[in-house]
Amino acid sequence: MNACWAMLDVEMNAFNRHDLVWLKLDAVKHAEYAGPTAMEPMRALSLLHRWVLGNYPLIVARQNDLPQGCLRVGLAEPAAWGKRRLAFLVNTDEIERRQPGPLLGDIIHRLPQAWQAGAAELAISVKELGVPAHVYGSTAIEVLTGLPCITANSDLDVLLKPAGWAAAKALCVCLNQLRLKHPEFKVDGEVLNPAGDAVHWLELSQKRVQLLVKSNQEVRLVNLDEYQGAFHLAERSAA
Repeated sequence: MNACWAMLDVEMNAFNRHDLVWLKLDAVKHAEYAGPTAMEPMRALSLLHRWVLGNYPLIVARQNDLPQGCLRVGLAEPAAWGKRRLAFLVNTDEIERRQPGPLLGDIIHRLPQAWQAGAAELAISVKELGVPAHVYGSTAIEVLTGLPCITANSDLDVLLKPAGWAAAKALCVCLNQLRLKHPEFKVDGEVLNPAGDAVHWLELSQKRVQLLVKSNQEVRLVNLDEYQGAFHLAERSAA
């Protein structure tokens, strides 16, 4: 593991946005429905029970304003089930296991045919740059469950974790080139810096003075210099 990201894993919470978790079946008894759709709580918990019975993963969401020992997770249904996006609060000690999303290079053959050429090129680029690229969202859920979650309007969600600022800039160049070369391959990904702030790659490539960043706890605007500075700080610490 790159030293920058080893340091980040120590500093950040055990559960990070886009991680996938599997619940113990008894966890449903103590779970709490947290929206965002207005729904009778018992009905929502019944859907959660069905999901957990299928041994399907839930998605770690933003963790702001939570009681000690609780985790906010999301359930992303396939379109055939209603395509609802539901959130629940669960106890962390009732989580069976957790993992990041699958690596892009491991699942190219599982992607829609129209995406595969662009995805293969992206996988080569991130490997050359030494950048972990974890798939999340509907694609990750489909790959891990076999449920039909990807639709004609879907994008590929990928979390990119460059260790240095040069690699982050190179990623943006690569993604812009892929957008022109493979317009059918749409990447709706985030670039995560060593401080745990994630920015949409397209916003980062536009070199805006201020960036909308998402962390494990909040969404906020930061200056580009601050976002970039986290890479430089991590590089100096690892030297």
